[in-house]
Order: sequence, then structure tokens, then C-alpha cells
Amino acid sequence: MRLFVFALSLAGSLFIAGEVPLVAADNACALLTQMQVGSALGVPVGAGAPIGRPSACQWAGKGKIATLTITQPLAGKSPVDRFNTGKTSTLPGITQEPVSGVGDDAFFVYYANTTRAGLGIVVKKGTSAFEVRVYGFDINDAKAVAKNLATNALGKL
Repeated sequence: MRLFVFALSLAGSLFIAGEVPLVAADNACALLTQMQVGSALGVPVGAGAPIGRPSACQWAGKGKIATLTITQPLAGKSPVDRFNTGKTSTLPGITQEPVSGVGDDAFFVYYANTTRAGLGIVVKKGTSAFEVRVYGFDINDAKAVAKNLATNALGKL
């Protein structure tokens, strides 16, 4: 009985200290609700559905789409390493712009002069990173929508 109480106490302490994430690190669909996404996009959307793997999720409504992809380790690079590489990338035609007030660090990324490829906001929080990408908006509107969704997702990361 003492072992059970100790384990429960330890788990509670870790949760309160913020050491245990609120959702699994690879469950993107759990970071946003259908209502949050629909409200941000301004159209009713279907339930989030994984895009090929649990760490990527998509919501779609009439002419509007949002995706959320949780950055996973790849080729020996942590999510933070991959965030930092993306932030300093200088690919031609790609615009990157710092964003304040979201996570520990964040930036917008999009193709200049087009909305076809959508706009993403890439966010770092602690040892995690993710990207919210929105489609169907002009660039300025997309920035507000993506930032709204990223801020909502941070509440569960």
C-alpha cells in the first residue's frame, strides 16, 4: 500500500512540476479540439485526423485547412535542433519572420507572394517543437489564425 501511495505521490509531483506532458508527445490530434480549429478557421471543420502518423493531424472545412505536426527526432537531431536549423535556413523564396509571445521561441514560414503552400508557425517550447500550418487565407490573416492555433496547442504541450 505504501508503494502505491508513493508512486501516486511521485506522479502527482511530476505533473504539478510540469515534467509530465499533458498529452503524448506524438499525438498531434490531441493538441487542438475540433471547436478550437473551426473557430480559428471561421468555418465548421471535421474531427482531426492523423496524416500518415499520429504526430501529424489535419482539420478541414469549406476552403480552409489546418495541420499540426509535432517535430520528432530525426537523423540524430532533437526537435530543438530541427527547430534551430529551420529558423536559420536560407532557402530561396521562403520567408521566415520571428514571432513573439508564443512558446519559448517561434517563427512564421511561408513562400513569398503566394498562399497556395499555406503559412506555418513553428514553435519551440522546452524540448518540444511543432508547426501549425493554415491554408485558404491571405498571408496577414493566416498569421493571426496560425498564431491563435499555436497558442491553443501550447496549453496541452
